[in-house]
Amino acid sequence: MCVIDTEGPRLINAERYVKDEGAEEPNEGVVRIFTSVLLFWIGYVIVTLVVGFATSILIGSKVWQLTVWGFASSAGLLALSRFLLRVEKSPQANPNVALHPSSSGRLSIGLLIGMASFGLHVSIVATFAGPLQFEWVAGVGAMAAAIYVGRFLSTSCMEEIGFRGYALRRLTSKMGPWPAVCVTAVAVGLSHLAYGWDLRTVALGVAPGGLLWGMSALATRGLAVPIGLHAAWNFGSWSAGNRAETGLLRMIVDEDALELAQQVGAVSYLSIFGVLTVAFWFVHRRNLHRATLT
Repeated sequence: MCVIDTEGPRLINAERYVKDEGAEEPNEGVVRIFTSVLLFWIGYVIVTLVVGFATSILIGSKVWQLTVWGFASSAGLLALSRFLLRVEKSPQANPNVALHPSSSGRLSIGLLIGMASFGLHVSIVATFAGPLQFEWVAGVGAMAAAIYVGRFLSTSCMEEIGFRGYALRRLTSKMGPWPAVCVTAVAVGLSHLAYGWDLRTVALGVAPGGLLWGMSALATRGLAVPIGLHAAWNFGSWSAGNRAETGLLRMIVDEDALELAQQVGAVSYLSIFGVLTVAFWFVHRRNLHRATLT
């Protein structure tokens, strides 16, 4: 399983922590950094396309195809990140993608926050848009749930490495946190448009998610928490029958209340993601303040 994180900021590394989070390096210009990030994203497209083509030929099952695609692409993107780091030889190029003993715990925190926030989302919709009913889907049980956990972890891992690892750290070193997070959110939105997603879903779903995943990566100085958040929300959505794939449950909404449920759902989604993004921003600011004092 691909779980990437850091040990977290320590007081003895305060100077390095401050530099990693937005201090400019005189020898590195904007053009060089944007060029390196653009090259990495070109590599991202090549890796995911090649691996996706191979898995579509070799694997018949769609869910297993996506699972292998995510994990294999993650390995390729890690190799690409390390290659670029060796070429650039820049301390600020460090994307904090090393595996640490704390990674599993941080992943669990991300999963818990993601599942709790999705549960809150469903509760808000049920409260303000009328009662929701759920029924179990025959033939979908614990084994299917376990498979889909791996499926969502794999694709979340791939996207976080691709957009919140090397790229986010490089952009943050020159632009600062908010502009860098916004640029990566736009980039991941464009990638989903290329997958065939509609513009409304990308604007109201993918982009706010990109802001949350990006800020959580900066606040926790690693990728385990955003991977957990991302995977948990997708798994919760699948479980509730809110995705194209058949989930554990089937959501039943009265036709008269369907439009209201969609409106309340959109507001709830944006509100929850906005609050979590701001919360992680405060965590990030607190870490910077502590490092500066030290």
